Amino acid sequence: MESLERVKRIAAVHDISGFGKCSLTVALPVVSATGVECSCIPTALLSTHTGEFTGWTRRDLTDQMLPIARHWHSLGIKFDGIYSGYLASTAQERVLEEVYDLIAGEDTLIVCDPAMADNGSYYAGFGHDMRDTFRRLCARADVITPNITEAALLSGEEYRPAPHSGEYIERIFEGLSALGPRIIAVTGVHTGAGEIGTVVLERESARRYSAMRPELGGVFYGTGDIFASAFAALLTRGAPVGTALELASSLVADSIEYTYRQGTPRRDGVAFELALPDYVRRVAETFRHGG
Repeated sequence: MESLERVKRIAAVHDISGFGKCSLTVALPVVSATGVECSCIPTALLSTHTGEFTGWTRRDLTDQMLPIARHWHSLGIKFDGIYSGYLASTAQERVLEEVYDLIAGEDTLIVCDPAMADNGSYYAGFGHDMRDTFRRLCARADVITPNITEAALLSGEEYRPAPHSGEYIERIFEGLSALGPRIIAVTGVHTGAGEIGTVVLERESARRYSAMRPELGGVFYGTGDIFASAFAALLTRGAPVGTALELASSLVADSIEYTYRQGTPRRDGVAFELALPDYVRRVAETFRHGG
């Protein structure tokens, strides 16, 4: 019988937003659809995400993070990737560093999505102290996936609304490169030609990649988490950077198209469920031919 590829394993360190399709409710299905096992360490429990919802509930789960990681460590569980996102507070920086020390091996890919801001503003309850927290965490990461607002904050550049010039993106890349990650993916980049997408710098080769689609206007909640989850899982599974960008971006684009056609309320999140079957087929075909 033909031998099967070993299933890689990611630990996703994110919040759980019960409604709104983001964070762990996106990471779990998307990472799994990529053919990678997804374990999780929740950082907080929210009733909904914090965009366009009011009255949401929130429970900080800092006290659970290290006990989970210590239990996994005691069991000898190995992780090929650790993918972190929303933190409940700046105090979780130290906790996440300890999680790394407990469950990351020499070859573990560390992916940091510095989920703290969008559309030129910090998320509710966050400020420059969270920016400084994520700067330190990005310094330990192999891969970072900020949106354009987060990238500007982390790099020290002034946030600029669209369109984003090539010169502006290069300055952001320069500032983010100083933090130390090997791969930098900046989402939500608007060109001057009615397009939006992701630009990537692979620092070791100095190669740039981009994936753009027509801009439909407005905010599509959860798309950053969809991209980062797919990108992290694809890289962990061994896909080249350009291939990972193409596949992850196609999942985002298809999810947005389904949502746009359905007329689903934006705050509910995008209809990524409808896009997953085609994504699974594309991923399977890619790895069938060696990535």
